[in-house]
Amino acid sequence: MKKLIPLLLLLGIVCGCHSGQNDTATSQTGKTRQDSLALKVALMPTLDCLPFYYAQRCGLFKELGLDIRLQTFNAQMDCDTAFARRHVDVSYTDLIRAAWMQSKGTGLYVFMQADGHHELLTAKSRRIRQTKHLKERMVAMARHSVTDLLLDTVVGQARLEPSTVYHPQINDIRLRYDMLNNATIDAAFLPEPYITQAKLKGHRSIYDSRKPHIRLMAFMVSSDVVTDKRKSEQMRLLLQGYNKAVEQINRKEQTDSIRNILLGYPVEPETIDSLKIPAYPQAQKAEKGNVATALRFLTYRHLITPEYTGDTLIHTPFIP
Repeated sequence: MKKLIPLLLLLGIVCGCHSGQNDTATSQTGKTRQDSLALKVALMPTLDCLPFYYAQRCGLFKELGLDIRLQTFNAQMDCDTAFARRHVDVSYTDLIRAAWMQSKGTGLYVFMQADGHHELLTAKSRRIRQTKHLKERMVAMARHSVTDLLLDTVVGQARLEPSTVYHPQINDIRLRYDMLNNATIDAAFLPEPYITQAKLKGHRSIYDSRKPHIRLMAFMVSSDVVTDKRKSEQMRLLLQGYNKAVEQINRKEQTDSIRNILLGYPVEPETIDSLKIPAYPQAQKAEKGNVATALRFLTYRHLITPEYTGDTLIHTPFIP
């Protein structure tokens, strides 16, 4: 009898552990399934993506019944990689990257235009006051993207030989800013809020993509989402939440929420205090003229074949 009691206790412990493992496995399976059903969106800590973060933080997506997962990347290339590997359904991108990816066989559509811009900032310790002073200087950018096109534009306008302007590829925008701030590089293309932060540090802007009206930032969606009834409904809810967020941001509601969101960006608090929040438009379709700009660049660089026309790049069934 004395030997039987310890044996029974041991069996109880083993059974209890086994049951706990089953409960954990069941819970994990349920979580995995729940995640697989959620709409996954790849974003960057830029002002273009602020309305999505706002809608999530203020519960607008939850009010609409949208199960969503926002994933943040500091590099646009990382957004593209996550999208190409089908880790996300929606991604922040630009029309050059989207067209190039589609031409290579990635099933995608650009469903929404973004208004973000880039400026070319030069390190304050460098005597670079005009674009013509970029000869034999290093300009940080990302290849095969909007900043690549912008560098071509700047070099052409300044009548410089392309080979005399060095352009290291720095995909991570935070790293790009840090290298500019430390004068590791001479100049860098940056979006907001890093433009504001760089100017506060005394760095000089010598080019603004808004002046030639180059608008190539956008959002793309997997073609699989468009053909999936449940995911398509999630996309409609996504844009409803986005538009509600835009309305509230433009009315300057929940300013504390906006500040708290921006505090999660890799920028300093002083930047947030000085940052001008733009007046956001409602979700809008990408313009064909902007697609043509992207295709001209890709053709000039021999990155697409003549057979690719970009006719199927824009598809906006979710925007009225």
